[in-house]
Amino acid sequence: MKRRDFLKLAATTAAAGTAACKSSEPLETKVPEVNAVQAGKKRKERSSVALIPCDSYDLDMVSTLKDYALKLPLPQVKGKKVVIKPNMVEFRADKPIHTNPRVLTWAIQLLKELGASEVVVAEGPGHMRDTEFLLESMGVGEVCQKEKVRFVDLNLDDLVKVDNKDGFNGLKKMYLPKTIMDADLVVSLPKLKMHHWVGVTCSMKNLFGCVPGRKYGWPKNLIHIKGIPATIIDLQHMIKPAFAIVDAVVSMEGDGPINGTAIKTGFLAMSCDLAALDATCARITSMPVEELSYMILAGKTVGNIDPSMIDLVGGKIEDYKKAFKQPITFANKELLSRAGQEGS
Repeated sequence: MKRRDFLKLAATTAAAGTAACKSSEPLETKVPEVNAVQAGKKRKERSSVALIPCDSYDLDMVSTLKDYALKLPLPQVKGKKVVIKPNMVEFRADKPIHTNPRVLTWAIQLLKELGASEVVVAEGPGHMRDTEFLLESMGVGEVCQKEKVRFVDLNLDDLVKVDNKDGFNGLKKMYLPKTIMDADLVVSLPKLKMHHWVGVTCSMKNLFGCVPGRKYGWPKNLIHIKGIPATIIDLQHMIKPAFAIVDAVVSMEGDGPINGTAIKTGFLAMSCDLAALDATCARITSMPVEELSYMILAGKTVGNIDPSMIDLVGGKIEDYKKAFKQPITFANKELLSRAGQEGS
């Protein structure tokens, strides 16, 4: 589907996209078969997800995050080189597209307090934009300078060939940034948003920014063609993120991940099981987790998406749950069925 044809079709359904999260028919799900090796990668034990109240970016949340971190079975941080991967796909001053710089500050300071030997911030923006402009506009550059941490553009980083023979997207090898693959720990730091191709983008989809644009194009076109849900899971297994902290103080509803609108949700979320974390956040948006392709696949090969296997620490889903407006693609199944060839 050519982009100009997509835009015409999208325009006819834009009004429908403002409807709250209700669906009279199941969302389209295309989930590949899972073999024994792939299923063997799934987390065996129960999962814990922290839902942490946070009403404002003006707060100082470092000590609170540390308290919750100590309640979770997070991996050892002391003495480790940690790479934080925020969401910096695009900048628009009036939309909550990127991880808020205050949340990045809290994450950096938290990792330092937990004893990290080095903290690096790294991202490969999905659009072919001037990274220096994004750093300045989003406030990420100022945070890195103030906290005395390096920023690495993952679109331009040295590459490492990584085995993906047991993956789902058909690429037996992928080239990923050396900064990511050499890290002792990778921490995903996403913004909670609706997404026009996968429904909800959170800590696992955030790993798309690790795919180098200079190898796979913009907006990481080859990977989109190979299948977004499949690649989300493959990246999870290749990168092996240690844990994630979700910026859901202000989230995005509607036509995310770029053109949606702000919705105040008032919390942060944290877990070392990214499948459980994303499923919990998706339930807060009222999206049907059991009908989202990559969530289903994650539940079979990554971690727990069944709420009966997830222990909530702090708040409850009902404390924050809202009926997010759906992306226009979820109001028009024709758009959704063509999602594998498009998107950002």
